[in-house]
Amino acid sequence: MNQKIALVVYPEFSFQEIGNLSSLFRWGFDTRTVVISGDKNPVRSEEGFAILPDITYEEFCVEEYDCLILPGCSDIRQSIRDEKFMEFLRGLEGNETFPIGAICAGPIYLAKAGLLKDKKFTNSMYLEMNERLPFIDMENIRYQPVVEDGNVITAQGDAYRLFAVAMARKVGYQCSDHACFGVGEEWKEEDFVHHLSDAEWKEFEKEFADLIR
Repeated sequence: MNQKIALVVYPEFSFQEIGNLSSLFRWGFDTRTVVISGDKNPVRSEEGFAILPDITYEEFCVEEYDCLILPGCSDIRQSIRDEKFMEFLRGLEGNETFPIGAICAGPIYLAKAGLLKDKKFTNSMYLEMNERLPFIDMENIRYQPVVEDGNVITAQGDAYRLFAVAMARKVGYQCSDHACFGVGEEWKEEDFVHHLSDAEWKEFEKEFADLIR
């Protein structure tokens, strides 16, 4: 595996919907997130975070990544009309082996670019919007948390944890159903006592020799 995933960002994208996914890949599988956009100017999320893209669409090489992720978006008016973005997505058409994940409003971009043709999918758009947008195939839409069809996984915005697990498995990682669910109501004190391995302890001693006792 490349141990890199590609995250596309656009104005008003949802940071919250992909936070669990990025964390799971980073700390569960030592896989880092590379941020992509039309240029390298900061992109502000719907929560107010300003994210600096690592690469542009032109610099993206599909062979270097394990999957592509499209987050949701609270205001699609600009991004849905971004022809540069659409052209980037169309460049993936016909590649049925490269995993693509889209959550909440994210699938609408795949639909407009033609990547959901003959594929079952879900999204979190209002029914009236889905019915009126000509590129949304109402016969293939499914109202359920996560839908997988071929190389594409789509999810409802509220299913961000399930989406993260589904994408990890799609890439090829072994992943528990509850990998992103954090602390439940039942817990033990030892659940919060963490230990370094021998190698990690030696590295810690080396890096913090001036601070430890």
